[in-house]
Amino acid sequence: MLIFTLLLAAAVPSALSEVHQRDIACVVEIAVQADAQKRGMAAGTDVQANGKRWAGIVGDRIVFETGQPREVVALAMQEAAQAGVGKTRDGAVLDACTRQMLRELAVASAADQPLPKPVQSK
Repeated sequence: MLIFTLLLAAAVPSALSEVHQRDIACVVEIAVQADAQKRGMAAGTDVQANGKRWAGIVGDRIVFETGQPREVVALAMQEAAQAGVGKTRDGAVLDACTRQMLRELAVASAADQPLPKPVQSK
């Protein structure tokens, strides 16, 4: 009976932490910047192509870490985007989010690289 209770407790999804909420806010910042760049109204690092990929990485990570369904995480991202409509954007926050995105994409790309072929010694 104790084992069943422990298994059930482990399966309960956890709430979004401050780190998860910060990451979601960064995804929103990148999405807003990408939209502005698409319309030709923003300069800076081009985040259009990488932003979509990074949003997927962040979403997958939050789903894995919290146990929340993908739909709940997507809803949290949509609500964060709606809450940010009309707010003044902070360039320092966008810069920090862009650096985080580029760093995490570099790690993901490195993890996807195939291992080098073994070298045969003579």
